[in-house]
Amino acid sequence: MALWGISTASETAANNYALPKHLSENDRNNTPWNCFADVRGWVYRRYSTNEYSGLSSTYYDEVLVPIVGLNSTAPTADAGATGIGTAGPVAVFFEDPNKSSRISVGGGGTTGIATNTTGYVHVVFNELVFAGAAATMRIRAYDANDANETTSIIAYVASSGATQYAWDSTAANHGSPGVHTNFSGQITNRVAFGFTSPSSVLTANVNFLTGITTGVTVAAGATQIFVDSLTNVSAGSSLTITGKLTNTPVVSVGNTFVYIGTANTIASTIAPGIAATFSTRTNATKLRIDIPSGFVGVVTDGSSGVGVISSFTSQFGDVLLRNVGGAGTAFSGVGIGTTTLTVTA
Repeated sequence: MALWGISTASETAANNYALPKHLSENDRNNTPWNCFADVRGWVYRRYSTNEYSGLSSTYYDEVLVPIVGLNSTAPTADAGATGIGTAGPVAVFFEDPNKSSRISVGGGGTTGIATNTTGYVHVVFNELVFAGAAATMRIRAYDANDANETTSIIAYVASSGATQYAWDSTAANHGSPGVHTNFSGQITNRVAFGFTSPSSVLTANVNFLTGITTGVTVAAGATQIFVDSLTNVSAGSSLTITGKLTNTPVVSVGNTFVYIGTANTIASTIAPGIAATFSTRTNATKLRIDIPSGFVGVVTDGSSGVGVISSFTSQFGDVLLRNVGGAGTAFSGVGIGTTTLTVTA
């Protein structure tokens, strides 16, 4: 059983955050983010709904490895056992907006989330925790260029409203789970912080192609501009030429040149070899989890009732931001990833 791993020395990426060694984030069926420690040992929670968090009302627990005192610091039942101590966060990510599977390849990476839509941030712990409904975390909002930060969003621990069960210190002799019928919050290892996306999005010019001007020198006032590449350029794109043009609309595209609108005149001649950048007007807001802030509010260890580690940086760092189980995944290598969620109108 020791081969599954029990460590109090550190809970970092180097030792898989003290999670079982045989669970990998590259496994689409048995993700480590659904595994936790409680009084029974290492437990895997298998969900029967597409919530995959403390909001799910239907699930069952599979005890992978029975270990007495695993989720405590100094277990009394077995003096020789090693507990993993205070519960700590092991992963943070935006939930897959599509909720198509536990870990959906490319999930929300192509769709993002719409305005005025409910979304969730999942904070995963290596133990069962009690997360009160007043607990919050902060989400920061930027334009498509990751600039011009706007009003941040506060995400709250939502409550499932259903009877919840926990094999915790309240269960007599740990022979049956404690029943919590009126707990306002979530009893889980994977806490869902809910938020509402902005009602409107930011607008920015996003660069997608950088090249140089070519061919003959273009006279002042001309509308035909020769460039070395036109990949993905179309009417409606914008053209910037260093020191000459700034975000000037493209009205048509040729084989080696573009035409800009006749109303846009050039103050001086454009010679070959000047940097030329194409961009497109993008209406979108990028949401990012505020890692330095962690979360605020009452979240307690299911074993001892004490507060859990609430900082994402002091012990773990940005590596907690995971690219699995949400909008884009570790399997596909594409999409926006779970560390950033794009809101589109």
